[in-house]
Amino acid sequence: MDRKKHILIVDDVTTNLKVAADVLKDNYQLSMAKSGAQALEFLKKAKPDLILLDVRMPGMDGYETLEKIKSNSETSNIPVVFLTVDDQRESEIKGLKMGAMDFILKPFEPEIMLSRIEKILQIEDLRKNLSNSAKKDPLTGIWNRKFIEDDMEKYFLTKNKGIFILFDVDNFKKVNDTYGHVFGDSILCKFARIIENKVGVRDVEARIGGDEFAVFLKGDYTDDEINSYCEMILKSVHNDMRDESELSYNPTVSIGISVAPDDGMDFQTLYHRADKALYYVKQNGKDGYHYYKQREEYLNSTIDNFNSELDLSRLEGFMKEKNYENGALRVEYEGFKNIVHFVQRTIARSNQTVWMILLTLTHSGPEKLTTEQLEEAMQQVERAIVVSLRMGDVTTQYSSFQYVTLLMNADEEDSRQIAQRIITTWQDVSEDKHMTLTYDLKNIVPK
Repeated sequence: MDRKKHILIVDDVTTNLKVAADVLKDNYQLSMAKSGAQALEFLKKAKPDLILLDVRMPGMDGYETLEKIKSNSETSNIPVVFLTVDDQRESEIKGLKMGAMDFILKPFEPEIMLSRIEKILQIEDLRKNLSNSAKKDPLTGIWNRKFIEDDMEKYFLTKNKGIFILFDVDNFKKVNDTYGHVFGDSILCKFARIIENKVGVRDVEARIGGDEFAVFLKGDYTDDEINSYCEMILKSVHNDMRDESELSYNPTVSIGISVAPDDGMDFQTLYHRADKALYYVKQNGKDGYHYYKQREEYLNSTIDNFNSELDLSRLEGFMKEKNYENGALRVEYEGFKNIVHFVQRTIARSNQTVWMILLTLTHSGPEKLTTEQLEEAMQQVERAIVVSLRMGDVTTQYSSFQYVTLLMNADEEDSRQIAQRIITTWQDVSEDKHMTLTYDLKNIVPK
């Protein structure tokens, strides 16, 4: 059964309230107020579908009441119809310019009153539907980026606690390339249903774009509650998104988390920081979740505590793994895995020697590095590597403070010269006197 539309009638004359109620009571849910001040207090607690507002009232008249209704973002979209004994055109024009939808003259003609109210409510329903359509993602049917952005900005006007959770479907480009876009679209829709069914009535979910989704949980949550929520999503993806056809596709998602107010108090900041946390998950095995603050702590702890000899041994172990063509080779970094595949094939076909350079940033300053400082330093390292390498050499970021470079058909002397050239080039652009770039070498010998 459809909900009856709710109408607030505002008039200082009790008789007028009773007459209007007699006309409308069979079709609508009604509330009454005998002054503009009472109406404004009522609107703090409830939001009717329509307001019938008397123009001439003592104290705060209808025009002043309407002005206050329209100036409040919580009530500005509620349609208002003036009730008046004044049929002067000037009064009507003034009300319409202020935002009134229509005028109904007293004494009320029941049929005219009902007809006008019904048409106004139909127009309002159409406006809401059009407005919602513009805020919905056409593929999945959930809210789009614009809606969640507006909703969060509105929320932070009065509240400051919330959890922003960013989701990214892992390896989605490969899904589209392998199985086609129709299958890819079905994966996105399935995931949308999962998060749509796992948000509370006060929370909001959205498709940000492509294979990226977000949920904003409003209120204060403990770490255990956030962890449980993310684990519930991961479990649902594992259990509910398995393809029932003969296609061997097992979807996973990566999750980044930012927390308000600690990580920010607006959509852009929380999104940006959740994205950094999500990137960490992507670079460390995927199919998991991570907090932005947790990521910052990790960056500082790892740059202060590393073992380059152990890292070189680990990288050499990656190089010696077999059966990479059938997927047996498993490494943390997708980009480095592709490089390993390339080198494995090259070594297998020729007698080339391959040297590996592990470049490591260290910091000896009195204060901890911020995420932005470390990322800027790593960008400088990357640029130094790119301009120093020869055609045929390859490189990738190995960790948050390390790059690994593979030199094809090089000897030890060549490798040391290249490593030193990278460091010299980096030193020319680095302005942080507390930052140092060092290197370690390893000769890759296939089994």
